[in-house]
Order: sequence, then structure tokens, then C-alpha cells
Amino acid sequence: MFNEEYLHNALNHLTKVDGFTDFYNNYVESHDVHSSAQLEEFYHAFKCHLVEQGNWNNDLEITLNIIFEQANDLKERKSSAPIFIINEAKKINDSWIADFHRDYSKCTTGESFATEIKPGRYKTYREYDIFYGVDGSKLKAVYSKYRDYKHPYVSYTIGSAMYKAQNYSEGLPLMHEGLKNIISYPNYYWNSEYAIEGATWLIGDLLQLLNDKFDSDFRIEKIKLLKIMFLFMTRYICMTRSNMKTIDFYSNRARIVKANYYEFISIFGLGVNPDIQFISDMYLAYKVADEHRLTSIPPFMQLYWESKKMYDHGSHVPNNSGGYKEIEDKTWMQCVKVGELRSIILAEKLLKEFENYELNISNIKLNEIFQQLKENVKDGFDDFIKKLIDNKLK
Repeated sequence: MFNEEYLHNALNHLTKVDGFTDFYNNYVESHDVHSSAQLEEFYHAFKCHLVEQGNWNNDLEITLNIIFEQANDLKERKSSAPIFIINEAKKINDSWIADFHRDYSKCTTGESFATEIKPGRYKTYREYDIFYGVDGSKLKAVYSKYRDYKHPYVSYTIGSAMYKAQNYSEGLPLMHEGLKNIISYPNYYWNSEYAIEGATWLIGDLLQLLNDKFDSDFRIEKIKLLKIMFLFMTRYICMTRSNMKTIDFYSNRARIVKANYYEFISIFGLGVNPDIQFISDMYLAYKVADEHRLTSIPPFMQLYWESKKMYDHGSHVPNNSGGYKEIEDKTWMQCVKVGELRSIILAEKLLKEFENYELNISNIKLNEIFQQLKENVKDGFDDFIKKLIDNKLK
């Protein structure tokens, strides 16, 4: 029996064959196509139909064999790779996070605000960051209650509410504390999805805040942080198996690779085009959104078009080039599968580097980074709040 991964991708390829739609419409009048077994029956019926019509050829056979090998390779890795396995014996007890969520929700004021993202990525519509109001004194009380857990999820949730509102003097120490616990091996949070989530976004925010200073003063540390972030993003995707939050992890993994294109050329290795990862991750983010029935909401449908545009045009902006459909000599879905498999292979490699202490960042170096960050940013909380009030949504 074929695995479901293969069947879906084989059928996706066969939809491009002349006569597929008519055959499918006739077939479903008398057959169900819901389970894996029914999907396989349909596949065999359509293949027999093509053979009878004289439309089955060697190119189709070879293409589907390649898809079959990719699907089996992916299935094998998913069943045995450490990146997928949760060791319950080593998993920290963070059941208290349910209480933390309840306490944090009591800090919210019910207000929301919008700020336009500039510079914008699109010519046809604007993007906005949405901020939710919190009571600062209650927020600090919640942090005091949970700080002794030294959990990256707490550091991120409380810290980001501060430093994203430009209250850097109180927010950055929480980021610093959270990062100390997770960017060096051994890592006691590897089997906690909440810890991996918090760690990922802490690293992402640090990279964004320090920005160009990483290139000039902390180049080695930047590469290490990008590797750890890619590892943690992949770990979260693999350990949670398509929960709703993986939409953010796939789409942001695509963006972090695209934004650091040349760094990821060296991280992936020569001969690997990071744009294929972008094509793959944006589509996989869309696929998870579709599973959760979210694609009627424009930003989730946009994930599909981001992947398709990059495949068709090699760019976010449509143009007259042939894009990667000509350069790569692969179908769109083959690029998606290549990226999915490659991300797992790279994460396995990065995990070995992490376990061999090759990605460790010393506390001394981390202190230097945060000292530089303090010099780079200035508190602007009051002005930030004034601007937000002008863009209050409710």
C-alpha cells in the first residue's frame, strides 16, 4: 500500500493531466474518495484509464516514482528522527503554564491598536501590527509569580509585551534571562513545546532588534543564532505535528531564511537555493491553515500566493521571468517536498552541532551582545503609547 504522503502528491501531479477533472467527476458519482484506501483505489483506477487511453507514458512513470521515493524517505525520517521524538522521561513539568495563561489574561485591558508596517512588502495593500493593551503593574506581578521557573515561554510572553512597546529597560533583561537558559547545550527544554516556542521567538526578536550590529560586531554569534532558531523552529513543527501555531513557525521560517539569504547559503551548503525553502514553507503554512479551515481569511490565503509567486517568478513581485519552474526543472509540489525533507535533514545536522557544543554562546559574549543592544535602543514607551492611542481599534 502506498503511504498517504505519496498518494496526495501523486494525485496533485496527475491533476495537470488532460482528462483528470472529467474522470474524477464521473468517479465520485459512484465512489467515495476520503480515506487513504479510497484514495489509492482512485489512483489505480485513473492510472488504468490513462493506460487504456494510451496516455500513460514513461515521463509520468518516472515522475511518480520520484514522488514515491521522496514520500517514503520523508515518512521514514518522521518515524525515527530525533527531531520528531519527545522523550517523556526528560520532559520538564510545565503543567503550571495553564495557570500562567489564566493569570496573564487578567492583565489584558480588552483594548487593541494597529500600527502600519513600514516599509510595506506589497504595492496593493497595507500590513499592520496589532497590539493588545495590558496593565503594566499586573504584568510585573505575574512575572514575579512565575520568574523562578526560568522558563523561556514566560520570559518571552512577559518580556515581549514590554520591549515591543519600546519599554526596553524592563523588557530586555527578561529577554536576556530567557536566552541564557536556552542557547547553549545541554538544553533542558528540548522536550517542551512551550519552551521551544518561547525560545524561538526570543531569538527572532534579538536578531531583529540588533539587526546590522550583528553583521559588524557579532557575525559568528549571528550565524549560531540563525542555526539555533532554524533548529528550534523545525523542532516545534516536528514535535507538534501541524497544530495551529505551526502556521507561524512555517511562515516565519520562510521569512527568516529569505531575510538572511546569504547566511543560509552557507548554512545549507553550496548548491542549495534557500528560495526553495521559502517556496516550501509558505505552502506548508498554507496547508496547515487549510486543515484548520482558515484560508477564507486573506492573510492565510496569501501564504499560498507567496509560495506560488516565488515558484513562478523567483520573486515576491510577478514578472516576465520563468522563475524557479524553469531554473529548477521541478514541479511546484516537488519543490515543496524537497524543502520539507531538506529542512529535516538540516535540523538533524544542526542538532548534532548543538549537542557537540559547536553552537554554544558564552555568557560573556551574550553580555556583550546585550550591552551593545542597550546602547542601540532607547526607551520610547510614552511616545509609542501616544501613537497607539491614535490608532485604537476598540
